[in-house]
Amino acid sequence: MSDYFRNTVIKKLNNGDFDCTKEFTVSMFSGKHKLLILWILINNGPQGFSYFKNNLRGISKKVLSNQLTELIDDQIILKKDYLNGKVRHTEYQLTDVGESLIPIIVALNNWGENRLKEVSLSQKFNNDL
Repeated sequence: MSDYFRNTVIKKLNNGDFDCTKEFTVSMFSGKHKLLILWILINNGPQGFSYFKNNLRGISKKVLSNQLTELIDDQIILKKDYLNGKVRHTEYQLTDVGESLIPIIVALNNWGENRLKEVSLSQKFNNDL
């Protein structure tokens, strides 16, 4: 676990002095790439490590591995290993808990798209003055 915020929440949970559900929820998504990983799984289905590495700009193997591990630890995604002949493949997919997040993540995306349009229009309007 590489994220300070996430580590703080986990310590509070382990000590029994945790009392903020909002903080708990946000800690699940702390990390620069988690929502992007989930967005890929929502839109493209199960994927392997290399797919994420190739489609998430600027992410190192270590950071990607940590982000995937944290999502697994939080039971949001599942790691499946299987053999295809003599070649071992690893695939990540949403769990039932992860699938329950789909409407929330889609709503966040829609909000972001709408907000971006508002900001862009506002900037254009201000530039025209």
